Amino acid sequence: MNKVMGDKAPMAKMAMELFQQYGGLPGILQTLKDGGLAEQVDSWVGTGANLNVSAQQIGVALGTSVLTGIATKLDMSNEELTAKIAEYIPDVVDQLTPNGAVENNPALIMSRLMGMLKQK
Repeated sequence: MNKVMGDKAPMAKMAMELFQQYGGLPGILQTLKDGGLAEQVDSWVGTGANLNVSAQQIGVALGTSVLTGIATKLDMSNEELTAKIAEYIPDVVDQLTPNGAVENNPALIMSRLMGMLKQK
């Protein structure tokens, strides 16, 4: 799948919806860890290589009810949504945690996210 600039807007919308549903970046990461993805999340936050995650793992970790709500808002199927989250989340979390630590500062996180969206 090509990661063209047209994919940036849906990525931003997904991130915003996930942040709202799970209480920001720390909440999303804790939910993913609790859902069996601790090793993957730690790799994304840390300074080493990012581990991949599958759409199925995202679906199990985040739960169908919340994902269905987000998918409906974004006019996507659950399968499309979990595939996009699985594709983008390792890199997004990596870029939002440049020092290898999760900061509980919503304004800073949003600023970094918006900076990512402006990158060419």
